[in-house]
Amino acid sequence: MKRGRQVNSRLIIGLMSGTSADGIDAALVRVTTKAPGKYTAKVLHHLEFPWGHELRRRLLTVMAPAKTTTQEICELNVAAAEGFARAVMELMRRTGHTTRQISAIGSHGQTICHLPPGRLSKGTYPSTLQIGDPSVVATLTGIATVGNFRPADIAAGGQGAPLVPFADDLLLSHPTKIRAVQNIGGIANVTYIPPTADKRRQVIAFDTGPGNMVMDAVICAATKGKLAFDRNGRLAAAGSLDTLLFRRLQAHPYFTRKPPKSTGREDFGATFARTLRTRSGKIEDLLHTLCRWTAWSIADAYINFLPELPDEVILCGGGADNPLLVQMLGEELATLRSEFPRPKPPRIRRIDKFGIPNKAKEAASFAILAAATLDGMPGNLPSVTGASRGEILGVIAPRNHKTPPRR
Repeated sequence: MKRGRQVNSRLIIGLMSGTSADGIDAALVRVTTKAPGKYTAKVLHHLEFPWGHELRRRLLTVMAPAKTTTQEICELNVAAAEGFARAVMELMRRTGHTTRQISAIGSHGQTICHLPPGRLSKGTYPSTLQIGDPSVVATLTGIATVGNFRPADIAAGGQGAPLVPFADDLLLSHPTKIRAVQNIGGIANVTYIPPTADKRRQVIAFDTGPGNMVMDAVICAATKGKLAFDRNGRLAAAGSLDTLLFRRLQAHPYFTRKPPKSTGREDFGATFARTLRTRSGKIEDLLHTLCRWTAWSIADAYINFLPELPDEVILCGGGADNPLLVQMLGEELATLRSEFPRPKPPRIRRIDKFGIPNKAKEAASFAILAAATLDGMPGNLPSVTGASRGEILGVIAPRNHKTPPRR
């Protein structure tokens, strides 16, 4: 890169829909390239865009393990892309930007199946599938779109996830502090970021286990769809711990698997939730137990797989808005002091305190990953995913027209 091109600033829209499929997060991000592979980012605007009840129902139904048809997957691939495109157009309408001002879109897509290495029977292929075709998004918006980020990492022997740690390290590292960025979405994942002053530093990241997914599935079924989640953990706070169930949940084999590892609905989805709903007892007790289980599983992952206890835990994702879950996580982390040479437990801080809106964080991360792809830079961290090497991620659907077609 020539000296005159060292600093390059561009507007990129990041799109994210997580395992809960509760809507699309769209973030308008100014991504600045300081040097090859070195980026800073500022979120200028964030939008939550709903899928719509019927489309969300179809997306959740098709997610593995599920019986579906190729026709349904084919249709949803386009329907999801149209949803992403509408989110982009609404974001531009609200901010007053035109397609010419946006350099690219970075779209994670909607994961409907994730089958990483290490969990499959002999002779099967590690694979992952995110729908919401980037070519459709690019055509409908008139903006070059980067998508399908995960398959390249899996082809290089990696888990295909998590990919957000690439952005976590760029945006949230500290010269002297050890930080853990703890996302609690449908699935919970951690990024362990050593101090930048540590010459031997190696970023570690993996899925710690369940986040909100199991709790959401249980309450949705118990209320016959009237409630999609336990707002502010109110029902869980009214319950008490089911000790026998808690011990059974702690024995789930995912927790003993060593990183690199990732998980999803295949482990903690509808089938798993159905086994819990057959239990007798109050829904409040079940939700309380599941909430404690999520908090415990995060702390258990720290003690088993992190080199040191972090100085700070930066909390993000929907779970950050659940006061009971945050309280339980603090309690579980406090018990780790005897296991690590630390005088006090980590300080828990919300991602918002770092200038990154909580709900925009993952969408912003895929804006940064899109910038890396456009620059021909690897976007995966082999120390995180287990890939044999860094890979340029995704495919680029180019901007083919000055204006999107009329629909």
